[in-house]
Amino acid sequence: MTPDTAVLQSCLLFRGKSAEELELLLHKMIYTVASYQKNMLIFSEGDTADRIGIILSGRVEVQKTHPTGSGVTIAHLSAGQTIGEAVLFRKENLVPATVTATGPCLVMFISKQELLRLFSADTDILTRFIENLSERLVLVNRKIEMLSAGPLRRRMIHFLLEQAVQQGSDLIRLPFSRKEWAEHLNTARPSLSREMGYLRDTGWIQFKGSRITLLDRKAMHDYIRTDSQAAGQDK
Repeated sequence: MTPDTAVLQSCLLFRGKSAEELELLLHKMIYTVASYQKNMLIFSEGDTADRIGIILSGRVEVQKTHPTGSGVTIAHLSAGQTIGEAVLFRKENLVPATVTATGPCLVMFISKQELLRLFSADTDILTRFIENLSERLVLVNRKIEMLSAGPLRRRMIHFLLEQAVQQGSDLIRLPFSRKEWAEHLNTARPSLSREMGYLRDTGWIQFKGSRITLLDRKAMHDYIRTDSQAAGQDK
């Protein structure tokens, strides 16, 4: 199966390439495309990281499993995003997390050797690869910042304010389901629902389905700032 050039253009690795350039590149590249159904494993934690994946359609979940058996959702990725690139060139290149399809999806794979050949033949692709790693590092830092933001209420408010900035509106759409949001915040769904009810009753938000309206962004910012100061005084 030949990948859709429009999807590849949305991938940072090939950003700036025209459809014609990508079609020519695909004729010269060695790659594979695999299809997955819901809950199928794409990468397992501990596998050898010897290839990069580009999501062509659908969505995947990246989850880190603790020795206790519990897991934390690190990210949800969709068409145009990459998986496996962060550890591809490490000395101990083992996959650090499990990647699972959240529904039907297609993934394009490029081996480490083929990627090195592409870097040598086209330095723009190498530059985009490095930019992609930088973007992924920013996402990881944001995840760490959110998980270290203190109690669940504060983590939720932090996330909602961040989404408002990213989406440029007080009316935001959750990028995933409530269940996935709970996993993203490392909490149980009932706890998430209770806090959503509290924020609604306080008059800070309204919500319906996956849409959430921030009614008092200033009060939410004030809560985070006050909560941070209180936490600092307790130390």
